[in-house]
Amino acid sequence: MKSGRWELGSLPGPRGHVEALAEDLNAGLSCVWLFPDDLVDRGAADDLVELVGSHVETVRVPQPEVRRTSGQRGSARPSAPADDSLPSWARGGLGVFDWDESFHTVDVPTLESTSTVAERLLMVSDAVPADGEDPLAVLASSDWLRRKVVVVRAWDENDPDDVASVLTRVTAHAKAHGVPPEERTRVLVAATLGGLPVRLLDQVDPVTTRVHWWWSVCGRLDTAVVTTAARPRNARRGTVTRVDVRELVAAEVVVEVAGPDLLLAEGLASSWDGRMATLREQITAFTHEEEDLVPRALRRSRGSGERPGEELRPAWNAGFADVWDGQLRISPAVRGVIGTAVDLDNLVWRGQNRALMPLVDGWRARLEEKVRARASSAVLAEMGRDARGGPAGSERPGRATLELGVMAWAVSTSRIRLPQADRDLLFCLRDARNALSHLRPLDDQELDRLARAIPDESW
Repeated sequence: MKSGRWELGSLPGPRGHVEALAEDLNAGLSCVWLFPDDLVDRGAADDLVELVGSHVETVRVPQPEVRRTSGQRGSARPSAPADDSLPSWARGGLGVFDWDESFHTVDVPTLESTSTVAERLLMVSDAVPADGEDPLAVLASSDWLRRKVVVVRAWDENDPDDVASVLTRVTAHAKAHGVPPEERTRVLVAATLGGLPVRLLDQVDPVTTRVHWWWSVCGRLDTAVVTTAARPRNARRGTVTRVDVRELVAAEVVVEVAGPDLLLAEGLASSWDGRMATLREQITAFTHEEEDLVPRALRRSRGSGERPGEELRPAWNAGFADVWDGQLRISPAVRGVIGTAVDLDNLVWRGQNRALMPLVDGWRARLEEKVRARASSAVLAEMGRDARGGPAGSERPGRATLELGVMAWAVSTSRIRLPQADRDLLFCLRDARNALSHLRPLDDQELDRLARAIPDESW
């Protein structure tokens, strides 16, 4: 996934994910790397697989030539042929699967490869198997592939069983012959769920193979990087002498609303005008046409773990469900989820809270110094008792922080006099903090009032 302003593999989360996978490969383990269909369709998965080559020495399997055929497909695998009908290398412990199910078949137009993965590897290698010799065993023990990673992109293949055979047989050969991890030929199978046999993930050997899911990869920092990169240059957060409150809020709201949906983050960042009243309409412009990607029973569930649950996989495959910032997030770009799986007001509040609370706290501290400089000792004592929550006449050691409500009370009762600009700022900050503390997002009128009240100086 590339943009003119950002690239998926350069973001912190994906970069760390690739590095973790490379660590397993460098430790002598083979890996299955599972991507959602969305990333494969956009070409982003290919770019990520290419990044692995900067961490380990890889050998990419050449793409197959294909031909159209009228093949048969069914709901289960047929029984395996009798053992004595197989070549010697395919008998016994190094076989891939032992199916014993019958199934009903139908003729369907399909694409099939004109060569196996092993045959294509042999064509680019210097290994020459003898008659009847297992080609994969020859490749696995050859000097040409020793300490290298064979990269199989399952979405380029047309035979899931052939892909599974490469993984299971190469890893089984290394284990059976006691090849040290640092000397092994490893296999990296990059795939979608539809590109592998259903049972493969349950049958991989944990001693030789690790499974990595593209799940909980992108975090808040990744979304923030995309948002900042996509935001128009004339809509930045201000200058050294001016904080652009509306832009500060808009950027954080985009990050919070989009979550792990980086394409939505880019779309909103580049096109939304930052007005709260137009946000829902702007999201609609990016809404996915499918409505039932997320089962209604799961729309209020929480999620974590290392992989998406079965019920979430359609939404995960489409790029609309993931774990982000420790929580299961459903993209608001899925039709019908706002108000069910997505509480848009709560997301807007979270974004505003992250943007405004540091600003409010900074100006509260400045106003406190001005109030203390103008207040008498008696008024400060009275305010201090209110701040501590104690009864009149009680005293506690230490200087209490003067909160916005206490200072606003002192100013409104004329116990302290402030310049008009400081009065306006104080009351505006108090109102903003009260709204946010009650989990209520500010509307456009309130944000405009706050933006006008913030002085033209760096904080």
